[in-house]
Amino acid sequence: MAHEKQYWKDALQAAKPERSRSNDTTNKEQQKKQARLMYGRRVLQKDIKKLLDKRIIKYKDIVGIHRKHGIKAT
Repeated sequence: MAHEKQYWKDALQAAKPERSRSNDTTNKEQQKKQARLMYGRRVLQKDIKKLLDKRIIKYKDIVGIHRKHGIKAT
């Protein structure tokens, strides 16, 4: 019985395509990175749009957006 279970596991391992798991994780990591960047971009655009809707734009509002999004002005 123990030999049959081992044989079943070996057959399952052999049936899997080579390197399929590593490619899958790299693809998921790349998708997560892209999604995180796009989310940050949408939030920044939303904040800028709110700022532009105001009649008077204050310097402290601009600095607040810089701090929130990690933008450093030189």
